[in-house]
Amino acid sequence: MSCHKLSPGKRAWRLTPGAVRILLGLFLTAWLAFSCSSAKGRRQETGPGRSPEPVKLMAEVSRAEAGVSDPIEFQVTLEAEPGIEVSLPEAGSGIQGFRILDMGRDGPTLKEGRNWSREWYKIEADVAGSYILPGLEVSYRDAAGNARTTATSQIYVEIKSTLSPQGGETDIRDIKPLEIVKREIPWKWIAAGCGMLLALGSLVGVLLLRRRRKAKAKVLLPPEELARRELQGLEATGILEEERYREYVFNLSLIFRRYVERRFGVPAAEQTSEEILAGLGQAGYLDENRKTGIRTFLQASDPIKYRGMEPESQETSGLREQLLSFLEQHLEEAQRQHVQV
Repeated sequence: MSCHKLSPGKRAWRLTPGAVRILLGLFLTAWLAFSCSSAKGRRQETGPGRSPEPVKLMAEVSRAEAGVSDPIEFQVTLEAEPGIEVSLPEAGSGIQGFRILDMGRDGPTLKEGRNWSREWYKIEADVAGSYILPGLEVSYRDAAGNARTTATSQIYVEIKSTLSPQGGETDIRDIKPLEIVKREIPWKWIAAGCGMLLALGSLVGVLLLRRRRKAKAKVLLPPEELARRELQGLEATGILEEERYREYVFNLSLIFRRYVERRFGVPAAEQTSEEILAGLGQAGYLDENRKTGIRTFLQASDPIKYRGMEPESQETSGLREQLLSFLEQHLEEAQRQHVQV
């Protein structure tokens, strides 16, 4: 820069070309630094973890290791953005190897701006071993109308025996040397032993033959008869006499779903009631009477299953009679078709 006198007491400053280049360089450097900091701030605001999934499905157990007959709580939680239609999957039919002691459902309700619902089961195992609670899956459409799916992983539960080994190293004692005792075995004992082995072999053969015949007869039984036998087995447990009506209704629903799957080919044992009812409307091979019967039983049993209190004895008896009537009606139709053939 250079200075020139204009008048006494005043000076005029004129920028040289080199000074202009230096000032432009400083300005560009400051502008680039400001742009980078702004872009970094925007990336942090829109980065991972800032925008939650529209639907979140979670499954967990109260503990992954337990002893025989120790209660475990298995719960499934569903969170969804308002406006997305999605419901909890049916988890009870997939619980294998455990006894269901109690169950319930909470929600749907609004928590932190999202729809929240939960389904829980109180279960226990009677035999030690490794168990798997299956993964669950739900399908939905997001706000843009795209079909999406979210699922949970399988949960592994280890049930350990409550029996503890007795004794320790202090209980070990030296073993006395073996003494060889010469004794002649009477021939009568040999004959008796051979006879016992022969009788035991014959008994095992008869039992295996009976089991094979029963398995073959079970395969040939119609679905109605299989459902009746499952119902007899359920009532033989004595839960009706103990007034455990809610547990009885839950198992009654499982028997009905398995029967519908065997008889009509509808995957009722693996679907929720909402999915079954939606599929009935598209099942052209089912007449209206059958659709109405399936819909009526599901709509009557679901509220009892998920209610927080024990149902009345009349409600339980009504569902049992409804199942038996449904089985009797279709058994008579199957017999009439068999006679016509």
